[in-house]
Amino acid sequence: MLNSFGITSAIEGATEPRDIRTLQKLVASGKATLRTGVMFRPEPPADLTAWEAIMSGNGASSGFGDDWLKFAGIKIFYDGGMTLKTALMREVYPDSHDNYHGTTQQTPERLKQLISICNRYDWRVGVHVVGDLGIDQVLDAFEAVDKEKSIRDRRFVLIHASLIRPEQMERAQRLGVRIDFQNVFMWDKAATVERFLGKAIADRAVPTRTLIEKMGLDSLGAGTDFPVNPINPFLNMYIMVTRKDPAGKVYGATEAITREQALRLYSSAASRYTFDEARKGTIEPGKLADIVVLSADYTAVPEEQIKDIKADLTLVGGKVVFQR
Repeated sequence: MLNSFGITSAIEGATEPRDIRTLQKLVASGKATLRTGVMFRPEPPADLTAWEAIMSGNGASSGFGDDWLKFAGIKIFYDGGMTLKTALMREVYPDSHDNYHGTTQQTPERLKQLISICNRYDWRVGVHVVGDLGIDQVLDAFEAVDKEKSIRDRRFVLIHASLIRPEQMERAQRLGVRIDFQNVFMWDKAATVERFLGKAIADRAVPTRTLIEKMGLDSLGAGTDFPVNPINPFLNMYIMVTRKDPAGKVYGATEAITREQALRLYSSAASRYTFDEARKGTIEPGKLADIVVLSADYTAVPEEQIKDIKADLTLVGGKVVFQR
């Protein structure tokens, strides 16, 4: 299905061991048509000794694999989400009567311990975090762990970071941390975010232009969080360029970016998630022949038509895997 949207590579963001085995069998059969980076998501046990056994005893580490299937790291969940009213926020939620700031799945200290153990065994870590207070606490953990063993060339990840602030972007940049975000949350869910958090916060959600200005394209990547959101990359690029919801309401116009920037966030910049920038992400000699032929010229169609672009032909490794 993903090939029909012109997608040739993807990150599987919360992979269970049985899923990895299924993907391994698919690659071994020669039938794989999608290059996959897997973020392994073991459920953190109460006992940290058991967590260490998982990290030390699985026979692989971040980066292990090939062009078809690669371990991209360990995923840990921290807070909730904007649309669930569970993102951990510095400010009290509007209309809250009990000093409610959101929720977390770990304490800050336990989060640091989990990440420290992963780092000790050379696992790159991606943390699901959305709210600004949650981001503060994850960056605190990253900074503490970095003092034990450097993470600065390992591309640790803030996954979502939808409500990140400029000074937090600077902290992430100093640590070599990536931000992988999903503008498409502000499509059919924008009104919900506004209702829970107010228009001012909804306007600064997924602050794409500021992220680029503070961190540069190469420290960023775009995605969808499918199946939570629509997987169509051209819808997501449309939102990045226009900041519009389905009704045409604009959220945070100053955070709109150019078409070229949006495309790069889906291609050359995104390839860096799996350290594959020398192998894919651009069409040039020596790189993998992963190519998409589009139904229209992305660079020239009117803005409103970007979301309607389709993949007419998708090639992976020079082989046709989808044709409309």
